[in-house]
Amino acid sequence: MEQETLKVLAVADPAVEGYLDKELGVLDGYGGMVDFHIVPWADYYPMMMKAFAGEADYDIVMVAGHLWLRDFVEKGYLSELELKEEDILPVIAEEMKYKGKAYLSPSFCDGHMILYRKSLLNQVLGKELGSVITPQEYIEAAKAYKAACGEQAVAMKADKSEIFTDALPFLRMYGGEAYDPDGSAACGKEDVIKGLQSYVELKACAVDGTENFGNGEIAEAIRQKRAAMAVTWSGQMGEVFKEGCLEPEDLGFSTFSTAWNVTWSFGICASCRKKEAAEEFLSYLRSPEVDQKVGRKSGAPIRRGSYLEGAGDCPWFPVQQKMMELAKPLPNLSKAGEKNGVLYEKIFEAFSGIKTAEEAMKEAGQMINGMTER
Repeated sequence: MEQETLKVLAVADPAVEGYLDKELGVLDGYGGMVDFHIVPWADYYPMMMKAFAGEADYDIVMVAGHLWLRDFVEKGYLSELELKEEDILPVIAEEMKYKGKAYLSPSFCDGHMILYRKSLLNQVLGKELGSVITPQEYIEAAKAYKAACGEQAVAMKADKSEIFTDALPFLRMYGGEAYDPDGSAACGKEDVIKGLQSYVELKACAVDGTENFGNGEIAEAIRQKRAAMAVTWSGQMGEVFKEGCLEPEDLGFSTFSTAWNVTWSFGICASCRKKEAAEEFLSYLRSPEVDQKVGRKSGAPIRRGSYLEGAGDCPWFPVQQKMMELAKPLPNLSKAGEKNGVLYEKIFEAFSGIKTAEEAMKEAGQMINGMTER
């Protein structure tokens, strides 16, 4: 019996917790034997690489959508699978494919969502934020709040394991990009350096300890009204709104004009000997019934029907759908994990004051392009 158990490697996120939630009963509804191994984000990539290297035995692994897809397909890590799209949002269904073939099954979306306290910003700005704003507008609101109230306005997800994607909308704010369309580094260009400098300067408006903030700290800062504004992932929205959130009706929602989104998804390992059972399980996890249940827990479902059914309980859904439509992905990268790892490191050095924004970004560009040449 044990040999029939599907082994799944997954990242620690609310959607994954939803699959295992006894009250939701998702795995009870499946009926087969499944063993989830859940790993925190900061440790996830190295663990996944061990699985692909054959040093750990998994049938299914969770993959950060387009961020890693090209790499993993070209290296032969993933099996092609059948994906019945039905009412999966088209932008998500397309992300599951590489060169027209499906390799991933979607779980939840992680895109840039802005949470803010309407009462606090109304006092300062005399209005609420628009559903889509520029990073410049976000910075101006933070500075205005600090000037008017004498208090720190924002919580920033600036932990070293989070900072590249947290800073990404700001890297783009003057028209720059981390990478050129061909995948070469563009981070050493003046417009990206200027964007990073603006992100670093936002630290002056941030609550204490923000350089150590990950998802949990951001959620608590906004839930407990310790920050007027924060940027988090769409896949964390359910966590923010769970029981205990102070004045949930006071929360407003926005996204960036320069937002990015990735769909966390499941892939079947090329080494899997239970491919038929794995496909059946993934089909079940993306079914309308499961997506509605788990989508409310994470806050980021993948089906159009789930957004329609859950709109009353999840007031951020309209803004979130806008975010997914306008979000710009990163280009398909080879050595994506290694290249992005450089950006996490160098952006954190700039944020911590170890290097200037210019030094950090030029070093990052040289290191990334050096990888391409080898």
